[in-house]
Amino acid sequence: MDFSDIFNYDGQAVPSGNGDSVFLANLPADDWSYILSFTQRCRFRAGEMVVRQGELSDVLYIVASGELDVLLTESDGEVRKISGIQPLSVFGEQAFLDGLPRLASVQAVTDSEMHLLTREAFDRLAARHPDLARQMLFDLGRIVSLRLREMMALAMRGSR
Repeated sequence: MDFSDIFNYDGQAVPSGNGDSVFLANLPADDWSYILSFTQRCRFRAGEMVVRQGELSDVLYIVASGELDVLLTESDGEVRKISGIQPLSVFGEQAFLDGLPRLASVQAVTDSEMHLLTREAFDRLAARHPDLARQMLFDLGRIVSLRLREMMALAMRGSR
């Protein structure tokens, strides 16, 4: 299956439920093909853990299809769903950027397909196409900022 066109919206509306978290929503198909040439395609079955809280990894996940849950294991061992991830989004951006352990686990809710971009592969991409790498980093920063704002809003509501 060719995923190069899945991220090319050609001015169409962003799929509902993704909103502002769609990664590089307006990127042309040629640029997506270039990015995806640096990734590894991976499939996960429903119920399978994609990443585990606390593990070290520098991989950024670009979701091509499927739905995933973000799970947080609290200090008492209770596992709580804190959000969902839809196609055309990314996750793992914090560990990708800062190299620190994963803050949460991610589990496939449905059969899912992703493109995995390692930090090493990103560095190769950046050396060959710095403008595209810059665009990717700014968009990851935008997504991190939006997610931080969502978490702050939740925290503020919880403190009332």
